Amino acid sequence: MKNLLISSSLALAISASLATKAFAQTIAINGGKVVTNSDAGTMENTSILIENGRVRSFSTDETLSGDTVIDASSAWVTPGIFAAVSNLGLVEVGAEQNSNDSRPESDNATVRIRVADSYNPKTSSIAVSRAGGITHAAVVPGAKNDIFGGIGMLMSTNGSFESIVDEEAFIFVDYDSSSDSTGGTKAAAMSYLRSALSDARNYSTRFNGPDDGDTLRRADARALRPAIQGRIPLVVEADRAVDIVNILKLRDENPTMNILILGASEAWMVADRLAEAQVGVFIDPTENLPGSFDDTGSKLDSIKILHDAGVKTAVMSRTTTGSYSHNLRLLTQHAGNAVANGLSWEGAFTSITSTPAEMYGRPELGKILTGQNANLVVWDGDPLEAMSAPIAVIIDGEVQSLKSRQTELRDRYNPTRSDDVPYGYPTPE
Repeated sequence: MKNLLISSSLALAISASLATKAFAQTIAINGGKVVTNSDAGTMENTSILIENGRVRSFSTDETLSGDTVIDASSAWVTPGIFAAVSNLGLVEVGAEQNSNDSRPESDNATVRIRVADSYNPKTSSIAVSRAGGITHAAVVPGAKNDIFGGIGMLMSTNGSFESIVDEEAFIFVDYDSSSDSTGGTKAAAMSYLRSALSDARNYSTRFNGPDDGDTLRRADARALRPAIQGRIPLVVEADRAVDIVNILKLRDENPTMNILILGASEAWMVADRLAEAQVGVFIDPTENLPGSFDDTGSKLDSIKILHDAGVKTAVMSRTTTGSYSHNLRLLTQHAGNAVANGLSWEGAFTSITSTPAEMYGRPELGKILTGQNANLVVWDGDPLEAMSAPIAVIIDGEVQSLKSRQTELRDRYNPTRSDDVPYGYPTPE
């Protein structure tokens, strides 16, 4: 109840300020507990001045003025949450094919498919995620008839048509699942992947003639080259420890590649190898029961083991239905579960902010630093606590709306409404 009252009062203060000037040039956030994710650490009773979209200054024990003023005296201020794995903008209703662009149905194109060409910034789950404190996300293409899902992208959750941060940020490979192109065995999948990487590595000589490569078409081999050259990561979904070991061997054959492991349920078994190879992982810290024989070694403290071994580790949300899209806001709770199982608070929080941003080559995200774009969230309490919620979200220096289809439905059918607008359905007598 305390958090609810704090949230309501702060939200009213922000709304009143925004009514005066919707897109203010200067924003003052006063008196918050500021988590910077930088060498400055966490600063108590600190005010932040945002000007022209960037963090201009920090002040301690000082009240600042601006076109928009947010009283954060009983609140936390943190970098925005970065969702390492999502389907945001690709899925409206998962079971309806016309509103689900998360993966292709044919294998006429593999590597060269870009999720940016399917991305819809007006998808309802984006506003829901933004209201949960998520300011940025990686959008991962799914794979079906081929182990390659395609080219993933990075986006912000501001909901505009200019919200794509990087249209070609990484390439996704689903090594866990069977596919028509590999015959459903890990040996076939590794053979296919090794041959595809060879096609891309030798593109300049292999495609001189009229024939395609050993495995890939010309356009797909060309699309894979940035990953071979290490210019963008190759994100590989793999859970079994032995599969991860084999993927590390594949990286040895292609030393310029930057490989990231998604899933990584048994990665704790080979934590030292991952640390030595400097290969990062995306992992769900709430997974402790096997969903298949690929992840029989799942355990709740796996993320702590990986973190302690020096593996760059980011938290994702994979276990809840719709977690990649509709329930992505649960990411903070997943990080909180990591703390409950031994990971430090700082380690858990950076795993949903600065760490995934760094893994995708965007170190400017996930931190609050003077001179950088202001991407931050004001919370009514500890962001890793289940009862805490954002009362302000700022992306690129602009205060965002916290309305979503969920809040609109809540307000429309609230039985305590006293206005004259008719209900969508009559209230029972």
